[in-house]
Amino acid sequence: MRFFIFTDIPVWVRPLAQALEARGAGVHVGDDPEVIHPGDFIVNRISTHVARRHPEKAETMRAALARWEAESRLVINGADCLQLGFSKWLQAQLLERCGVATARTERAQPGARRIPDQPVLLKPPAGGFGRGIRRLEVGEPVPDPLEGAEVDTWIEQEILEPADGAVHRVETLGGDVLYEAVSPIQPDCFDYCLAHASPEVVLKQGSELPPTITADVSRILNFARMDLGSVEYLLDQEGQARFIDINPVSSIHPEAQNVLGRDPMEVIADYLCRRATSVRG
Repeated sequence: MRFFIFTDIPVWVRPLAQALEARGAGVHVGDDPEVIHPGDFIVNRISTHVARRHPEKAETMRAALARWEAESRLVINGADCLQLGFSKWLQAQLLERCGVATARTERAQPGARRIPDQPVLLKPPAGGFGRGIRRLEVGEPVPDPLEGAEVDTWIEQEILEPADGAVHRVETLGGDVLYEAVSPIQPDCFDYCLAHASPEVVLKQGSELPPTITADVSRILNFARMDLGSVEYLLDQEGQARFIDINPVSSIHPEAQNVLGRDPMEVIADYLCRRATSVRG
């Protein structure tokens, strides 16, 4: 059993590679699609950094994932999922198609406003640590020009005031909820990455989520074809979950083991080995 962990940040996936190797799997880590072996199973862990800084390389990676899927290889988080992670606009469209409650989102227009009557968050196409996100007040125009090659995929998104003052991130694996992280809203802060979460973050078991939210998460995962990653939501003033973000490459909270009862990398590695065994068998 061999895995190719397709990533532009090798150090970030080292714990997963070690967990797979501990199970007797061969593992190759890299960002060059030409070095793949015929029998490799592919785990996509490409970061949004590629889309921001190297759009041509990002397209090469997407095309490679699509080619491998066409060859009927096992691909975890394939081409469509990668493209979804690269585009907040595509995420907004997918949430609308899912039929889940979400924040009003419009494609940004430089020098104008699509949502002029309320404050919004202006978000770049690809996220990561809240980079590039800024608040626009009522009537404040979108900057002109916007940075980046894909300026037409910046978005305006209505600002929701969560009833509980928190951002909820649901970490998932294979269509199931691993746990939920509840992060208190920080003024003028848009970085809620769990790799360096604040001490105030509360972790909950997946079984603690209401069935309505679990059902919405499952629907999003099916539409996104996402095996591994997270989705984020806010609770509006009526207590309804309003989904705002999809993260195909999501950081695991350092204390997730306390909720799962096991090292999360072992949980993920077991899942990947089961998937590979089912395909090989």
